[in-house]
Amino acid sequence: MKRYTLYSALYRFFNGVVLLLLNWHIASSQGGGYDALAISTTLSFIPAVFVPPLIRFTPIAGGARMTAAGLAGVSLTLILIAAGYDHVQAVVALNFVLWIFFFFLESSWEVWFNDEASGLDNATLRKHSSLTMTVNQVALMVGPLFAPLFTRVIRAEWVLVVCAVLFAVVAVMSLGSHRTAAATEQTQKEAGPKSADGLRVLYLLAFMLVWPILGTFNLMLPLQALAHGGSMFTVGVLDMLLGIGMAIAGTFLHRLTERLGMRWVLAGAAVAVAAAIAIWLFVPAFGAPQMVAVFALGCAFGSLRVILRAEAASNFSPRQVGAIVANANACSLVLLAAVLAGGRFFSSQIWLAPFALTLLFVLAFHRIRKAQSSQLIPNEVST
Repeated sequence: MKRYTLYSALYRFFNGVVLLLLNWHIASSQGGGYDALAISTTLSFIPAVFVPPLIRFTPIAGGARMTAAGLAGVSLTLILIAAGYDHVQAVVALNFVLWIFFFFLESSWEVWFNDEASGLDNATLRKHSSLTMTVNQVALMVGPLFAPLFTRVIRAEWVLVVCAVLFAVVAVMSLGSHRTAAATEQTQKEAGPKSADGLRVLYLLAFMLVWPILGTFNLMLPLQALAHGGSMFTVGVLDMLLGIGMAIAGTFLHRLTERLGMRWVLAGAAVAVAAAIAIWLFVPAFGAPQMVAVFALGCAFGSLRVILRAEAASNFSPRQVGAIVANANACSLVLLAAVLAGGRFFSSQIWLAPFALTLLFVLAFHRIRKAQSSQLIPNEVST
């Protein structure tokens, strides 16, 4: 698990640098703006449709080796993006290719985590889920903060080349892990076929909200900063605060679930998001109020992601989790496209999208908890 935590953290750090550079470039360059960024964001989710068959039929065994293959693809694509960086249309097109590997990696990291988590009891599993999520979010929040600092030293396209090389290094290191889950098909809990299928659908709906929340957040930040005269550094700070909130949630969540129970954690997440919406809506000055709102969003969203990951690992085998995540990411394209299409006509209110989707995330998890209780599925996290 230590190796997984280190390599996934390195991936998130470089990922944060790359995403901020590309989104800012598309939003601020000539020929860019809302339309270009919205098209790029929507196109970036289309590759999610290709991932389920890739996960299902890939001949590569083990989450670590699957991850190494995805990282190699990211590295090669970034080199091509750097070569055509001055042409926004080329960046948008290659960003489409890049996200094929990003979505593949989202599933392969989960498969690898479940490989490592095989045989662990629920308490230890929640602890590792919180730890890895915390470390990943710290890395992800630091990446965007460093992106504008890197561009002050070297050109943005050379930053992408450096990231490509480092992604390749992580890919090579990942090949050193050969652990696969023992008896993967036996890790599913004692639920019958019908209850397992019903839970699988509910988990798919919950996972389906994850990327639209992150996608709309990453889209609205540069647009809001540009509209209020902010810079890429402003975007990096706000992105960092989202990561801090998620990291804090990952650090303390497993303790809160033991003391307060799931009901109060979900209620707290809903209250935090509602308060964040009120702050952003009624305090017009762009600055400290938005920082508080983004931090609250990070706490709520991070809590839900940690719980979702731990419970999925408790109820399904590694391969099943990978399939659920892949299918959920594919289905999320429709949701994201609908939100961005509506945002074209209400661009000044596009900031509301990640907050509203997080509230739906709370409701989705409430439905999962209710279904688990009614089906009497043993799960310590749900108590």
